[in-house]
Order: sequence, then structure tokens, then C-alpha cells
Amino acid sequence: MASDVAVAAPPAAELSRNRTLVVGTAFASVASIMVFVGLFAVYISVRQNNEFLVENGLPGGTLWFPEGAVQIAPGTMMMFTTWISAFTISWAVQAIRNDDRRNAYAAFAVTLVMGAAVINQMVFAVLDFGLPVDRSVPALMLYVIYGSYIVFMAIAVVFVSLMAIRAIAGQFNSQNADGVQAAAIFWYATVIMYLPVWYLITITK
Repeated sequence: MASDVAVAAPPAAELSRNRTLVVGTAFASVASIMVFVGLFAVYISVRQNNEFLVENGLPGGTLWFPEGAVQIAPGTMMMFTTWISAFTISWAVQAIRNDDRRNAYAAFAVTLVMGAAVINQMVFAVLDFGLPVDRSVPALMLYVIYGSYIVFMAIAVVFVSLMAIRAIAGQFNSQNADGVQAAAIFWYATVIMYLPVWYLITITK
């Protein structure tokens, strides 16, 4: 005699999370990097034109930056600080994924301190240039590039701060870390942005 046995239906597949924030931040990060690509394209073009005028003794050529206007030590310190912060924001992402809230909070705190340090160092460097913004085209480009980077780093600090507050409120865990990942993506973009600033301005001047 066949027995009537109810066969349970298999559980429904877990719905995939909407990763709009991560994707949107990735696009915004690429767009931000492209802003710097455009700035440095103009910077390099103007500099090469100036070098041509100086080398050929033509009118219009000028000393690019006065001696001592751009110091190597502060710029190099900022470069190391940004790269250290890239590791600390990665630490925050990994800690959230592991539901390790104590390490996540520590990583957020260190990352924000690093970001604030970079902004402070850059503002100090700008004040230490001693160049009037209307002195020359190179001086104008210098202030535009440094000022733009300060703005982008400030945005990254605010972004990470908001995600840290949401993490403290319990909105992120091992099943949902999209907000922290998005903040990390934009932070990585700011780290990448500083490489040409360091090399083209601090090192090669």
C-alpha cells in the first residue's frame, strides 16, 4: 500500500543583494580619477611648452617653481600616509566581513586619522609654498591640483565616517558589507590619485 508522504519543497534561493552603492561608487571613483588625469594632462602640456621656451631662449619661458617652494619630505610623507591608509581601510572591510566589530572600529578610527593627517599635511604644504596664486601659470596649476586633492580626500573622509557610524549602529555585518566596500573603493581611488601628485610635483617639480 503506497503511503501518502508529503514531499517538502526545496527552500527558495536567497535573493541577491542590490549592489547599487558599490557599482555607483566604482563609477564615481573612476570619474574622480579621470578628473585628475585631465588636470595632469594640462599640467604636463603647459610644463613641456615652458621647457621648450626656456631651452630655446624664447620669450614667455619662466622658472617653473622657485627653489625650495616644493619640499620633498612633506610630499613623500603624505604618499606613505595614503598607502598606509589603504591597508587600514582594507582591514576595516575584512573585519566587517568576519563580524569582528572591535577590529572594524579600530580600523575605521585609524583610517580616519590617516585621512585627516593627509589633509592637514597638504594644507600645511600649500601654506608653505609662499607662491601667490597669480604669480604664474605653474603656481596656479599647483594650487588647483593640491586644492582638488584636498577636496577629494575630504569627501573620502566623510564617506568613511558615515559608513563607520552605520557600522556602529549595526547596519553592516558578514552578510551585508556593501557600504564599507563602497567607501573602501573611493578611498583606494584617492590613494591612486596622489601618486602622480607626488611624482610630478614633489619629485620632478
